Amino acid sequence: MTTLVLAKATELASPLLRLIAPAYADVLAALWPAPHTPFVTAPTARRHLICLMLATESDRRASVDVGLLLEAPLRKAVRLVLDPAPEGLVRALERLGEIAWAAEDYRVLVALLADPKPAKTLRHAERIDPLQVRTLGTLPRPLRDAGGAAVRVSAAQAKLLAEAHALLARRLPEAVLAERVAVWTRAPNAKTLFNLVADDFRRELPKLPHPGTERLRPLETVAAIRDAARRYRNCLANYVDAAVDRRCAIYEWLPAPGAVIELTPDSYFGWRLDQARLENNKAVDDVTRAAIIEELRGMNIHVGRSAWQIRHALERAGSPNFELESEDAAIADYFTDD
Repeated sequence: MTTLVLAKATELASPLLRLIAPAYADVLAALWPAPHTPFVTAPTARRHLICLMLATESDRRASVDVGLLLEAPLRKAVRLVLDPAPEGLVRALERLGEIAWAAEDYRVLVALLADPKPAKTLRHAERIDPLQVRTLGTLPRPLRDAGGAAVRVSAAQAKLLAEAHALLARRLPEAVLAERVAVWTRAPNAKTLFNLVADDFRRELPKLPHPGTERLRPLETVAAIRDAARRYRNCLANYVDAAVDRRCAIYEWLPAPGAVIELTPDSYFGWRLDQARLENNKAVDDVTRAAIIEELRGMNIHVGRSAWQIRHALERAGSPNFELESEDAAIADYFTDD
């Protein structure tokens, strides 16, 4: 951008005014022409009050003498802009930083200060910034009012909490949701908080494709899958969402040495064996492997090449160099990471 263009762009409002009050610079330049001394040299609380006036001007019926906003005692000046003004606004104006806020952030601040619970949170803050206000304004009221880890999350995290809370409110009875929110508010940190919300957002597992046998037990709940993950020392807990969405079904092979088995839906065969592992994801020995295969086939669970593998092989079979992996080798891949 050339100097000429820059000069034209800042013809009314100086670069300093655009820096400290970007959203209001043109209006302020009309009120106090360059070099805008009364405004730029005013205490930050006064500057914020003037910008708050501009942000909320559509809410007032009477005009405001902007000179009084700089000269009158601060409490009286605040009442010229908002009457009645929420308790704590005068002190809050002194802790908003040097740069003027966006109009919506000012409006949310005023609304929060008029609400006892978030007002208390803001009163105890050494500094109030727009992100904090957006977070409090976005949070569901029960979480916001309870305080704790929820009021320390980012604006994006607050938006996600609000979305999850709204969706859960459509599924859970009001009393049940209130109980869950009470548990969330006791979370010591954001990670624990979001894990708790994720657990409540997650539905229980659908009915598994087979009730199991004496040797092959279905893991029918989220708790059962997590317990198996702990006992087998593996990443099975990461499969919970896939199981909830019916993208897999988890079983446990009970005879020693024990194994965890994952079945997945297949477009041709229905349900098929996808993988089986011992503790610590170790490969399944030959004897246990044979017993598991026999049990699964007795349950009408497919053990062999998947429909996708067969289609893929058919697409390659026209090549004169085509070779087909043996079915035993294909099955062996389900029992080992090698």
